Amino acid sequence: MAERVERYTWKEIPGSSHDWLHRRILQLPSGLRLLDVGAAGGHLGRAVKSRCAYLAGVEPDPGLPASAREGYDEWRATDLAACGAWSEPFDVVVFADVLEHVARPEEVLARAHGWLRDSGRLFVSLPNVANVTVRGALLLGRFSYADRGILDRTHLRFYTRKTATRLLEDAGFLVRSVIATAMPYELALPRLGWAAKGLMRDFATASARVWPTLFGYQFVFEAERR
Repeated sequence: MAERVERYTWKEIPGSSHDWLHRRILQLPSGLRLLDVGAAGGHLGRAVKSRCAYLAGVEPDPGLPASAREGYDEWRATDLAACGAWSEPFDVVVFADVLEHVARPEEVLARAHGWLRDSGRLFVSLPNVANVTVRGALLLGRFSYADRGILDRTHLRFYTRKTATRLLEDAGFLVRSVIATAMPYELALPRLGWAAKGLMRDFATASARVWPTLFGYQFVFEAERR
């Protein structure tokens, strides 16, 4: 039987949430104890393995191939409610495109707070429901779910930059930085040539930087355990 295709795959687009998390974690000192929550196919964990003394993953999807676990020192194929305790606290906990799928993210973050050492780092990426595409659709009376993107039909919670910041702060974290990722226009226009895609990426990056709450596709938070 052929292996099942992953529903949520690694985002190769430069400036995506996965790209930003990958590059930022590689800037941290080596020897990290890192927990990748909602690890999916394990791509992010393997990409930052070189900085880790211990790499753990949590992923409840039972249909993923065994190859998803490669490179991890420990892998728990369970949901967060049944995850249990860890032998030692972590230096870094990552929720890459995870909390929007959780019914009670405040409870999940409370557990993550306990998993981190003092001043440990939390990385979270969340879609921006105040993005221009969603605002424009609402003006036309539309709020249509889709298989991918900001209104993915499996999303249970929706966030703006302000409400996501409050969520993290209320869970006992100090937000150190927030990055707005660029709109992935090239995914909607796959027939564009290489040069046109480059110009589109430059425009998307610049607009997200100038007006992040409107043109930001996702927000990537770096926070510290208080």
